[in-house]
Amino acid sequence: MPTRLRGLRTQLTALTAVVVIIPLVVGVFVLATLLQRSLTGSLTSRVTQQADTVAAAIQHDGVRKSVLVGVDSAMRTVVLDDSGRMLLAAPDDQTGPLSSERPTGQRRIVHGARHWWRPGDIDTPMVVSVGVPVGDAHYIVQVAASQQPQHEAISTDAKILLLGTPVLTALAAALAWWVSGRALTPVDRMRAEVDAIEAGHLDTRVAVPQQDDEIAALAVTLNRMLDRLQSSQTRQQRFVADASHELRSPLATLQAATELAATDPAEEWPVVAPTVRAELERMNALIADLLLLARIEELPGASAPVGVDLDDVAQAEVGRWRGQETVMVRYAGTPSRATALQSSVQRIVRNLVDNGIRHAHETVVVTTSARAGVALLTVDDDGPGIAPADRERVFDRFVRLDESRSRGAGGSGLGLAIVRELARSAGGDVEIGESPLGGARFTLSLPEPQESSSR
Repeated sequence: MPTRLRGLRTQLTALTAVVVIIPLVVGVFVLATLLQRSLTGSLTSRVTQQADTVAAAIQHDGVRKSVLVGVDSAMRTVVLDDSGRMLLAAPDDQTGPLSSERPTGQRRIVHGARHWWRPGDIDTPMVVSVGVPVGDAHYIVQVAASQQPQHEAISTDAKILLLGTPVLTALAAALAWWVSGRALTPVDRMRAEVDAIEAGHLDTRVAVPQQDDEIAALAVTLNRMLDRLQSSQTRQQRFVADASHELRSPLATLQAATELAATDPAEEWPVVAPTVRAELERMNALIADLLLLARIEELPGASAPVGVDLDDVAQAEVGRWRGQETVMVRYAGTPSRATALQSSVQRIVRNLVDNGIRHAHETVVVTTSARAGVALLTVDDDGPGIAPADRERVFDRFVRLDESRSRGAGGSGLGLAIVRELARSAGGDVEIGESPLGGARFTLSLPEPQESSSR
């Protein structure tokens, strides 16, 4: 087990020991005090009862030796006159008053009672003094009892409990050490599994325990993190692979053109210059598209969307192609608003229209509408269409289905991939179906603004 986990296990064990030992020690003192109060109350009752018995006998028979017959020999009893002079005592060896208290009338005073337990001996007896009026005379009965026996009994019990406290603490600490070890073992195993995952093998996942607890939740979270790391690595690798693959052809063309021009610059350069310019423009467009895709994938939804008039964007794009002779582009639709970035919507519509024009024979129709809180834009063409089996594949990067979709037909092979990524980053999507014109129909769906959808 790593040092950090061992440290955590030690901390948990130490914390358990502290949490156990403090209540145990406090509990011993509280229990001893409760016993002390209980036994003190019982002793007070017995001493008071004896004092009351002697006082009643004096009131009935007067101050005679017989009033002390039958008293508890474990207690000291004295009878004093009003001046404090001792008249009677039991046992006989008592030489003076038991307390300085002198209650008047029939008052009763308890002196020296210990209600709180603390370690050590008790050298102060409990004394109950009772006033006894008899005619014009006034006497005082004092009864004393030692508190040491009950204190020693409580102290013995407290010592036994205190001696057992370390044993109980050790058992609790051992249990905490064992339980924390079992709890941290899956964490240590997951740490080892994650530590063994290398950059080139991010497809490995942490084993999720069968039980539904925090450890399983941690494993699921780690696997989600690995999913994100693998996805990020895949995007980076795909970017590099796509760029290297697609740049190879224009670079080869540029190399061949420059080598040809180098043989006779004056004669060959005017011939190869248009080719060089076209390939450079193609490379520039390709790199720009790749960087755009990378930004979309890396930071989806990085900017706050706004309400965009989808019909205005569509009409502006159709107007861009007005007057060209090869394909007729027209707009037919109703006002529609979408929640997205203005620049993203413009790029989506442009790519879809460009794609339609590239494959249409004569006509491209752009339509906007709204349905159930969703803004819709469709682009129909009368071209060859797309087979159902290929309608998802065309959104992959650099996919060209046939000769009509070759590099010679224009485009970098990233236009539809950009459309799908931008649409999904805005909370929408794009799908392909059959057009009434006979070709392909691309349908873009984007969420409407809240104020529009609530109307």
